[in-house]
Amino acid sequence: MPETPTEARLVTDPAELESLCERIAKQRRVALDTEAASFHRFVDRVYLLQLSTDGETALVDPLEIEDLGPVGKLLADPGIEIVLHDADYDLRILDRDYGFRAKKLFDTRLAAELAGEPSLGLGSLLQKHFGVSVDKRFQRADWSRRPLTKGMISYAANDTRYLPELRDKLEARLRELDRLAWAKEEFRRLEELRWTQADPDSEDAYLRVKGAKGLRRRQLAILRELYAWRESTARQLDRARFRVLSNSVLLAIARAAPASTRKLARVSGMSPTIARRHGAEIVEAVDRGKAIPESDLPSVRRTKRPAPDPAYDQRLERLKRLRNEKAKKSELEPGLLCPNNTLQAVARAVPQSKAALDRVTDLRRWQRSVIGDRALLDAVSGK
Repeated sequence: MPETPTEARLVTDPAELESLCERIAKQRRVALDTEAASFHRFVDRVYLLQLSTDGETALVDPLEIEDLGPVGKLLADPGIEIVLHDADYDLRILDRDYGFRAKKLFDTRLAAELAGEPSLGLGSLLQKHFGVSVDKRFQRADWSRRPLTKGMISYAANDTRYLPELRDKLEARLRELDRLAWAKEEFRRLEELRWTQADPDSEDAYLRVKGAKGLRRRQLAILRELYAWRESTARQLDRARFRVLSNSVLLAIARAAPASTRKLARVSGMSPTIARRHGAEIVEAVDRGKAIPESDLPSVRRTKRPAPDPAYDQRLERLKRLRNEKAKKSELEPGLLCPNNTLQAVARAVPQSKAALDRVTDLRRWQRSVIGDRALLDAVSGK
């Protein structure tokens, strides 16, 4: 069994990190996780990094150790398997902040899904397989705060402590189901993940606020000014955007266009604290939106919808019926066997041969093996 929780330690010295990574480099695998603070801070970054082998668990503090290069070397070593749970965001943020990229992955969440586990959260899996209860108080903890409490350290350690053994249990189950090759294909795709995100500072970033495209042009102008104010204020305070003003409140203010702090305080969802501290600034932003000339008011560019394509719709429906039939026989969720967006890609491509199916990059080899190339081609053609 993994070591007891009291054995997890905090690494704050570069030499100690170097020594830790030298020991890990002699192992065949290491479990990894990161803790960020997007729920609290404007700039999200790695505030804690957990590493567990079969024999030890360590928590690395990036606020104390600037150079995490030794960790990057571990990830890049094709001889060391990196075990993560729900690796997507961890891989993206490590790529963004440090340029670290993993060469050999095992994602226990993906493995659990393919193994037919009913609950995929790490807490549920730890409870089921090890009888470990996760303290949910720390799920949205502020990992930027120091010193870390004993509870935070224990919670963070458990995120990786049991992953090596959980990995073995899930691999054994995948072998029983003859699905290990499926998982390995998914892991290889994960290794190609890179950081991508829309630029929050772009001129039209405010249009990504859900509901913005339903506003009138004058309201859009006010929203644009409010959005810019929130970005500037959140950055200055190093506070998550929604902790300054949520998107729903931004929209409500843009619609109401309050002319005074008194009217602002009556806007639905408006925080009394924010209204008191920043009310005058918010009303000034509203006034700037009101002052924009009619000729300069922003508008939403409407993309023209493609003309209806009955043949495409019919192909997609045939593919869905085929997918659902194969999923039932294989005792898989339809969306796991082949998501609708992958079926849509097949329907758009209209493949007429196996070579053409090869060019549908969204379609996995394991999905084709379960559904059948011939069946996919016949569904496309309507045979």
